[in-house]
Amino acid sequence: MKNILVPIDLSDVSEYALEVAVAIAQKHDATVILLKRLIFPTLEYTMIDNDFYEDKEDYYRYLTQESKDRLKDMIDRPTCRNVEFRLKVVRPEESLADSVAKQKVDLVVMGSTGASGWKEWTKGSNAEHVVRKTSCPVLVVKSPISEFQNVVFAVDFENEEFFKTSSTLLDTAKIKPHFVYVDNGTKLFDADVLRERVGKWVFELGYSFYHFEIIEADSIEKAILKYAEKADADIIVMYTHGRKGFQHFIYGSIAEDVVNHAKMAVMVSH
Repeated sequence: MKNILVPIDLSDVSEYALEVAVAIAQKHDATVILLKRLIFPTLEYTMIDNDFYEDKEDYYRYLTQESKDRLKDMIDRPTCRNVEFRLKVVRPEESLADSVAKQKVDLVVMGSTGASGWKEWTKGSNAEHVVRKTSCPVLVVKSPISEFQNVVFAVDFENEEFFKTSSTLLDTAKIKPHFVYVDNGTKLFDADVLRERVGKWVFELGYSFYHFEIIEADSIEKAILKYAEKADADIIVMYTHGRKGFQHFIYGSIAEDVVNHAKMAVMVSH
């Protein structure tokens, strides 16, 4: 873990994400990159005499410096000490997801309020698009949180590496792991075999305590969210196939749906 990227829009949820990223960076001696995407035109720019700036580039330079000054103010606090920061301001020509995807980082930590209804169908959330386009793990934060204790691992027994990798970001000694498998009618596995496999994972990861539950439900996403709420989870950990284009249109993404609708944090690996 060398570089952690935090998209910042100066909202409360992006501050929550920054706090989580700083805690992870302190644990792993990593650099935190703060990414701010410029918004243009601003209300200020439309209301002033635009001749005040010789050209639009002058105004961009002003916005860039203003953004960096505000980012510096955000990290000028005792909790951010002993962490190396880099500040990056990008132009508005490309989406936030595209800007994030271009960065070579090991983890993205971002805040999100999610998306539902018409917004979800037409635009989705920034977090949803980042999860889709970014190849590294994405940790989506929804509310203030100091540490992750109740952790729900949504498993399908096709990919086992994602939760092993994610576990390196969590404190094995403190967390209470919950493994949940949703059978949506396929019944591909025998329950006793699944329990044996989970027991093997738990032994390998060094957990002394765990829960495992098999749920029969038509909607995998809704079943995961319902179980996470019942378990009072601080975070859901899962993976995505990263489908794009036509495949995404046909099959969708359970992980993206969970990111949009979860009330707690979600970590998605590819």
